[in-house]
Amino acid sequence: MKVTTERLPGSLARLEIEIEPEQVNREMERAYKRLANRVQVPGFRRGKAPRVLVERSLGEGAVLQEATRELIPTAISDAVAQEQLDVIGEPEDFNMLESEAIKFEVNVPLAPTVTLGDYKSVTAERQPAEVTDEQVEEVIEQLRERELTWETPEPLRPAEDGDQLVLDIEDFVEGEPTGEKQEDVVVVLGRGPLMESLDRQLVGVQEGQQYEFGAQLPEDHREADVAGKQGRFKVFVKSIKQPLLPEVNDEFAARVGEGVSTAAELREKIRQNLQERAESGERDRLVADVIAKIVDSSEVDVPEVLVEREVEHQVEHFSERLRTQGVSLSQFLQYTNQTEQEMRGEMRDSARERVTRGLVLSEVAKAEGIEVADSEIDSEVARILGRIADEEKPQAQQILEGDEWRSSMRSQLYDRKLINRVVEIATGDPLDTPREDAPATEAEAETEDAVAMVEAESVVEEIQPVNAGAQV
Repeated sequence: MKVTTERLPGSLARLEIEIEPEQVNREMERAYKRLANRVQVPGFRRGKAPRVLVERSLGEGAVLQEATRELIPTAISDAVAQEQLDVIGEPEDFNMLESEAIKFEVNVPLAPTVTLGDYKSVTAERQPAEVTDEQVEEVIEQLRERELTWETPEPLRPAEDGDQLVLDIEDFVEGEPTGEKQEDVVVVLGRGPLMESLDRQLVGVQEGQQYEFGAQLPEDHREADVAGKQGRFKVFVKSIKQPLLPEVNDEFAARVGEGVSTAAELREKIRQNLQERAESGERDRLVADVIAKIVDSSEVDVPEVLVEREVEHQVEHFSERLRTQGVSLSQFLQYTNQTEQEMRGEMRDSARERVTRGLVLSEVAKAEGIEVADSEIDSEVARILGRIADEEKPQAQQILEGDEWRSSMRSQLYDRKLINRVVEIATGDPLDTPREDAPATEAEAETEDAVAMVEAESVVEEIQPVNAGAQV
């Protein structure tokens, strides 16, 4: 067998394979015998008809087709072994060059080539994770907004920014009525849902009064035939209410804060939560910065087959998350007005980045000798069990001792060690010292969720109908 190999971009190899005539003849004879046993030729016992009559009965080329069904896959396998190629997927782009001698070419995807850059010269700086008083007060204001109530001003006054108005609105376009009259439209001045040009004209209106305002309709209006045209709106103001925010005192703190009884304790708890979030965000930023620099300094010839596998993995993972919320992928695609092919296309760039990042980090792990011993998994299991209530331990232990969970913990410990190492190289210190009061791995967090049967956070936002008032 003659084999010519040409390396192609994207970790592909094109093989041109020519099978020796003797091997072709042997396989053709075996193919003829197999076919002769399958077809009944009049005047001959099954398996005894001459080859020419078998081919006439089954059609010209039947023997060759039967022969190549066995011959070509074997030839490709032998060629891959002969050329010592590390193939990671199925052959593709098959092209028969000669049928009589059986000469053909085919592409095979190869294991990716990764050339690490000088990753040990990568540097990064930690940034302080600071929380300001202003950030704490922003959260306090958000908590106050949740308990906001509305009251009629005493005495009555013109509408101001932030007031809640209840309106009846009649629409006209270029002087002609549209036939639409919206009643009891609730708006908060400065916050929508009316378009801004109309919202601003409502500042200063009086309760119980009728007004008429002009405003140009937006170019992206939901009704294309009126987009960009001049509109007029008859507005009757039914009511005006002003916001009433609760006072920040101990009663408020006890009501909105879990485990706190004073306003000072509430502010301190908010500061601690913001601090943890800021530190987590800084860790994420630092890791992303270090990994991006290592990847940018390296060269990877990414096989398309790996990108497609990652896209498939993302689709399956996303579909599973949707299913847990009672939504099918087809329903999601309908909600978002896209096809599955379009969704896959949007995933492809991120899939390529994930594959590239994974390949580079895998090479770094090899270079740094990153491994996870069974004893480390045992210690992790023991540590997790030590944090679980006695009555829940039997169930948790059964889960943790399973191959699936040990594999998951091995993967998480491996990732932690690798990330700590690359951050240590870039900054001089490992990323983190695991806290004793926090789950050390995703496997642990998932185990605790499984034991506690905690409902997962929804990944599908409820699709709310748009308030009619937002469309004027």
